[in-house]
Amino acid sequence: MSEEIMVSILSMLPPKSVMRFKCVRKSWYSLINNSSFIAKHLSNTMCNKHSTSILCKRCVLRDINTDEKEVVCSLISLSSNSNNDEHHIHSVVEDIHIPLSFGVMTRGQFKGDEVLLAVSIIGHCDGIICLVASLNIVLWNPAIKEFKILPNQCLPNGTLNSMAFGYDPKSKDYKFLNIVDPSEETLGEHRIVYDLPRIEVYTLSTDSWREIKTYSLETETTMFWPMFYQMYFNGFCYWIGCEKQKDFMDYFDRDDEEWVRQVIHSFDMSNEVFDHILLPNSLYLYEPLARYFNMHVILWNESIALFGLYSIGGPDAYGVWVLNNFGSQEGSWTKLLTLEVILGIEKELVFWKSDEILMVGKDGRIATYNFKAQTIKYLPIDSMFPENSEAVICVNSIVSVTPEKQRA
Repeated sequence: MSEEIMVSILSMLPPKSVMRFKCVRKSWYSLINNSSFIAKHLSNTMCNKHSTSILCKRCVLRDINTDEKEVVCSLISLSSNSNNDEHHIHSVVEDIHIPLSFGVMTRGQFKGDEVLLAVSIIGHCDGIICLVASLNIVLWNPAIKEFKILPNQCLPNGTLNSMAFGYDPKSKDYKFLNIVDPSEETLGEHRIVYDLPRIEVYTLSTDSWREIKTYSLETETTMFWPMFYQMYFNGFCYWIGCEKQKDFMDYFDRDDEEWVRQVIHSFDMSNEVFDHILLPNSLYLYEPLARYFNMHVILWNESIALFGLYSIGGPDAYGVWVLNNFGSQEGSWTKLLTLEVILGIEKELVFWKSDEILMVGKDGRIATYNFKAQTIKYLPIDSMFPENSEAVICVNSIVSVTPEKQRA
């Protein structure tokens, strides 16, 4: 067998099989650790459109007698096919317990609602899941059972607030962002914001933190605050955030006065600069508090899109808007869909196809719903706290969170 054929075969195998072949011979060990082979394997994995993998965090009851709970991450593999008017979903679910080495206890010691603070999924990129477990920031590739706890941050009192994780295609490196709220003070009925948010960036190859400039988060009269992190795609991270006035703000009526408008924030992972895109014009008819509620930045057929619950002159409905001219602050949007509200749903988790969304019901059952066929399929898993459930689309890769291994 030629080396080219051997490399081609290895690059199409699942991660567990590839890692086993490291033991065959030294040359294979070096090949599998080589960055070019890792990139080839990742490309092949991402081109596989036959099924979709989703990592779902949920809370389950471990012992009915003691009311003890635990946090479980479930890897859900979904595939679909349509025959005539019928729509079929095939699902495989594998529970993956979070390693105790993460520094967070997840198994059976929680009582009441304290389990809600145990661990959160921040995001995913190239098979690496980013978690916050207690006060630890963890990069985890469950496919190769490898993880890394990040060192302490560089900013003093830099509490974990609005975070993001993604890939810098220019430097070929992974980065983690933490946005620290600016200092503020309340004077009587007014609040003064003294500074912009501060941004610290962790780079995987150097295993270190640094602070970056935030000039791109302000104009002469306003400041931009990335608030709710959404996703990473093609070198950019995205948040739902807002624009706020720099001047004095009335403390008691701040929800009406300090919010100028809701925006989508983007961050260029290579140039490390923020930008913003206006939401569809119709959404600015919302009351200030409601206009960002339940809005999500999603990927729709490889395009940036907005999905969420809204109500404008009628009953609540879901809407999907696709961004036409990425890079323009005017944010030209085309509304593609208006969908009826699905009764009994507590939370939308993630789109895994253009017509399929994973959701969790008020009763805790997790299901996938097809908009076109208007069918729902319940999966064999549930969650005790549906509002705390989280999910992210992921790929099974051999990308290491220990850079020196990739250079071996």
